[in-house]
Amino acid sequence: MKQKLSVLFSLMVLASMLLAACGGAATEAPAPDAPAAATSAPAADEPAAEAACQPVGTEPIPFPSGGKSVTGAYDQEPDSVVPYFTQMSFAVWVTQLTLVGLGEWDESGTFVPELAEEVPSAENGGVSEDGLTITWKLKDCLFWSDGTPITSEDVKFTWELVMDPGNAPTSRTGYDKIESIETPDDLTVVIKFSALYPPWPTLFTQGPNNAGGILPKHMLEGKTAVETDPFIRMPTVGSGPFIITEWIPGDYLSLLPNPNFYKGRPNLDRIQIRFVADSAAALAALQTGDVDWYPNFSEGDIETLSALEPNIKLTVIPGVDFEHYFFNLGRVDGVDGRGQADQEGFCPFKDVRVRKAITLGINRQAIVDSLLSGRTTVPVSQWPNSGWTNDNLVVDAYDPEEAARLLDEAGYTLGADGVRVGDCDGVQTRLSFNFETTTAPIRIDIGTAAQADLAQIGVEFNTIFTPAGTFFGQYVDGGPLTTGNYDMGGYTTGFYPDPYTDNYSCESIPTADAPDGVNWYHLCDPYLSDFMDTLLDTVDPAERKAILDEAQAYIAENYYVIMMYARGNVWGSTPRFQFGPNGPESDFNWNAETWDVTE
Repeated sequence: MKQKLSVLFSLMVLASMLLAACGGAATEAPAPDAPAAATSAPAADEPAAEAACQPVGTEPIPFPSGGKSVTGAYDQEPDSVVPYFTQMSFAVWVTQLTLVGLGEWDESGTFVPELAEEVPSAENGGVSEDGLTITWKLKDCLFWSDGTPITSEDVKFTWELVMDPGNAPTSRTGYDKIESIETPDDLTVVIKFSALYPPWPTLFTQGPNNAGGILPKHMLEGKTAVETDPFIRMPTVGSGPFIITEWIPGDYLSLLPNPNFYKGRPNLDRIQIRFVADSAAALAALQTGDVDWYPNFSEGDIETLSALEPNIKLTVIPGVDFEHYFFNLGRVDGVDGRGQADQEGFCPFKDVRVRKAITLGINRQAIVDSLLSGRTTVPVSQWPNSGWTNDNLVVDAYDPEEAARLLDEAGYTLGADGVRVGDCDGVQTRLSFNFETTTAPIRIDIGTAAQADLAQIGVEFNTIFTPAGTFFGQYVDGGPLTTGNYDMGGYTTGFYPDPYTDNYSCESIPTADAPDGVNWYHLCDPYLSDFMDTLLDTVDPAERKAILDEAQAYIAENYYVIMMYARGNVWGSTPRFQFGPNGPESDFNWNAETWDVTE
């Protein structure tokens, strides 16, 4: 289950089921790219511009005879579609179809406006000089699916609903940093923060990994404990390209076009989502044509899906999550009085030449080509495939000769048993250490391949495959990552949509006294720790990009981590289903209005 929203949001309460009526004729909507047309002629004394600003309809557009429809398969049924009350990715994927925000991330990872005219910046006056005030301007002539105008008051109301102590959203992170919201007119939203909040783009914006859809004030005003309101589970009025019109629990969910979607009428006349037991059931349904797509295959399914092409279309999008290997760099004495770890890392890892040699000694591209069918990439940094990537960096190629030379230079020479030995802090030390990861089959295969590669340069890489529950265990439970009882480790994570991470903070190393830290590398590099924190000193995206570029270069030069591969979003679909361009930060549903079928 892709519950990535746990980065930003805590658990929610399930809402009750409700079926929505969809009766009533809708006014005919315009073609996809055409501007919304007025439904009535303007009055004689009414300004033309004001008269043209009318909703196209007040109900979802009924499915016509012979209309175009697609069916998706979900192996997790959404719990709540209003995004502030769920942490399920499957739920937020439906949100992207129905409730949009002020901005979103496109297929290239660029932050682009949605209901807003443009993304605020210092250049356009949307970001104040002190960074504490963000001003959004809404597009003109926006309407909810029921014909009610979308205004700045809806944005302010969304904040008020999230912050209302009578409601139980999964999180108030970021929204609790807002001091006030002013709405000087229907199109202007002035957000004043009590302190700098660089991740402000994640607020009031809807992506696959953050929740920020704007909520309709006229539907929810005056209600408390809204988490139990049927609208929260199944919003029947929306702003996205489609509206939920029917939801049969455990069976399927139907969506029809929103007549007032700001980009015009979607190409499809209906989307259905069928709930299935698992990926095997989804694959069977794809093969019979009962469903048109399934979004939750894993890298381990790539070979199977490839064998079914062209009857099944395989799509793999290298993601912003990444699988990486890393060194335990803990120091019990800390560095410059900071970052004392409970466990000392493997001594040879202190030498950057050893870390670089191990990096060059693993044929990562061969692993991608052979074990991942060449469908993803070896990334240059921990911010892959996004607008934050430092494109000036280059991936180190497999180079066992250079790796061996570096180890020779570091003083580690081959012993009689083929394992290198050298002096480390006055102690003869064999280059033999443990590598620990989970029991996932793909991790076992990759760990075994790395072991064979490193043996060729005289490094003994002893693999330990531990159940995920133990591997990711908390400090009090003796988890190896949190306690520092490991030499090397490997797992998947990702730093997005906001790029800041405290995984390099000296003050985030978990210890018995402070077990909550997330710096599982147990690394304290005071320069890097402090430099990463400067990402929080500015809200200007260009300044933050420059800081992050430098941080990525520094991490690469010091070989603190080994980037193995960008985790892929793996989908299977029928040939008839045509979907638009998408990327890891937009995911699949961000442009559903462009979806179509070939028959």
